[in-house]
Amino acid sequence: MKKKSGKPIPHFNRAAVGLILKESQRRAGRRGKLTLRLRELGGLVRVAGDLAAEEDAPIVTPDHITRARIIAKPLEQQIADRYIERQNEYAMLVNSGARVGRVNGLAVLGADSGLSDFSGIVLPVEALVTPAQGRNGAVYATGGLSDLAKESVTNINAVVKKLTGKDIADYDIHVQFPGTHGVDGDSASITMATAIISAFEDLPVDQNLAMTGSLSVRGEVLPIGGVTAKIEAAAKSGITRIIVPRTNMRDVLIDEKYQAMVDVIAVDSLDEVLEHALIQSEEKDSLVDRLSKVVDKLTSIPDKSPV
Repeated sequence: MKKKSGKPIPHFNRAAVGLILKESQRRAGRRGKLTLRLRELGGLVRVAGDLAAEEDAPIVTPDHITRARIIAKPLEQQIADRYIERQNEYAMLVNSGARVGRVNGLAVLGADSGLSDFSGIVLPVEALVTPAQGRNGAVYATGGLSDLAKESVTNINAVVKKLTGKDIADYDIHVQFPGTHGVDGDSASITMATAIISAFEDLPVDQNLAMTGSLSVRGEVLPIGGVTAKIEAAAKSGITRIIVPRTNMRDVLIDEKYQAMVDVIAVDSLDEVLEHALIQSEEKDSLVDRLSKVVDKLTSIPDKSPV
């Protein structure tokens, strides 16, 4: 291969090729799959080759790939990084202490249009529960949510009622994504559920923790997309514990520089989420125990063996 200037680009050694394949997997969002965004991947290869050629290196190495990734960032990743910087600049990010009704969720930019599974952002969610103003309680969701995300909020309230025994008809529930617009999908389901339950029970949530996952009506945590990008976004934001669906663990392909910075916690159900997210107390233990029994009952498989 040659540059436009005519200077040849060196061959890639085995380790560099392996890193390109890993990057392709990262951008695909799933282990064992490769991205089809070949133009961006080709750009990464060209930049790495140019770096090696400029140094008169005999071969392209993983170091050239690593530096090329910084130079050849996709537009969505540049936007995501800038978003994280703005969160820090304007104190929108909270990554320490404990708060009632506030949870650090995680999302990917461009997910609604299929553009990106590797541009992660921290997505804070806040919930407030107040006595109902009308005859029946209502759900108010703000922050640029799509119709699917709003439906997810409604479904979550049904799950919360079933799992906690609270009569939500007596309350108005306010769910906000502060500073965020264009929230799509249901990957923030466990985040919203945790925020709402925290507000209902007046139990604080650890702010040095972030989470992502879909929630079934039975309280099961279901897989989502972009798990690697979301974990890395949390790491960039100084958050050290991240909750993800257990079924997504095989898709986690985070950079080595982030591996020592974070503790990735795999969960199967909402009671496990709350076990890790809520600050330790007797009230928390009681709530988690009740939820565990309800989830076990809802997800148990009846014994159909012959008598």
